[in-house]
Amino acid sequence: MDSLAKQGKGLSDDLVRQCDEYSQDVLGSKSFSPWLQVYTSFRGEFLEGWIPDNYMGRIIPRAVNGDLRSISLYKTLSKRIIETDLIPDLAYFVNGTWVLLSGEQVSLEEVKTACFKDYPYIFIKQDLSFQGQGVIKLTSKEFDAFDFKTFGNSVIQAPIIQHSFLQELSPSAVATIRITTLKRNANPARNILSGLRVGQKGVDVIDSKDSIRVPINLENGEFIGVGITSGWESYSSHPESGLPFSDSAVPYYRKMVECCEKLHDKIPHLQLIAWDVAVTDTGEIKIMEWNTDYPGIIYSEASTGPHFKGLGWENLWKKM
Repeated sequence: MDSLAKQGKGLSDDLVRQCDEYSQDVLGSKSFSPWLQVYTSFRGEFLEGWIPDNYMGRIIPRAVNGDLRSISLYKTLSKRIIETDLIPDLAYFVNGTWVLLSGEQVSLEEVKTACFKDYPYIFIKQDLSFQGQGVIKLTSKEFDAFDFKTFGNSVIQAPIIQHSFLQELSPSAVATIRITTLKRNANPARNILSGLRVGQKGVDVIDSKDSIRVPINLENGEFIGVGITSGWESYSSHPESGLPFSDSAVPYYRKMVECCEKLHDKIPHLQLIAWDVAVTDTGEIKIMEWNTDYPGIIYSEASTGPHFKGLGWENLWKKM
């Protein structure tokens, strides 16, 4: 937060005052002001309705997703809960037991055969991992030497051959499209926030620290025209490939959105879900992650928000 808070330096006294007053009077604590100052510094103005990152973390998932808010952290259960073939799971390691998708308990050698008969490498993800942490790429040789017991409960997933356009933007790691859906009462789920995350050179797995976020238009999937690093540097084109973050759109964006909205409608227990989605050249959708506890909103909220205005969420702290 310290490095991000620097973005708030240089604001006029009036803008700082607006952030302070809105945080205290509307959101219930001045501790939310630093994030509003970050947003304001990036945008050049203060906007009512913004949700600070720490307000999202402390208040919203607990209020809208309740006791189930951490369910998405259990990667070994995701496919069973969501009930979709779009998650590229191959096998699970749970409490010392190897299990295939069929539910059949098997040996480590059988898991290796099942995983590497079709793929040159796989990915293993820990339960309770998030933001790209706890995800490791393994070749067959590395698989043999890997200490699964120490790594703990985890899922093995197949690699994804992403769309050629996204491959140009993110050649080292699969680019993910973050689609955040909202489902309230009996209303159908709807896309409320979207953004693209691409990797930087030499990164096998995209994480929060080494990625570039590209806000996209909710209606058509077009890039807003700026890529934002974790240090809040802005680029009009990818710093390595040179490809511009403008005059382009996410391939099959509408199909992705509809897919996520339909999946969310199957789980009315949860009001807010953030989906990390990939897509192939043929339009095949892959759900790489889902997030029900702490959906990242920082860069989209700062650049194209406020996305949650009118929901009454600024009052949720009063009910905690």
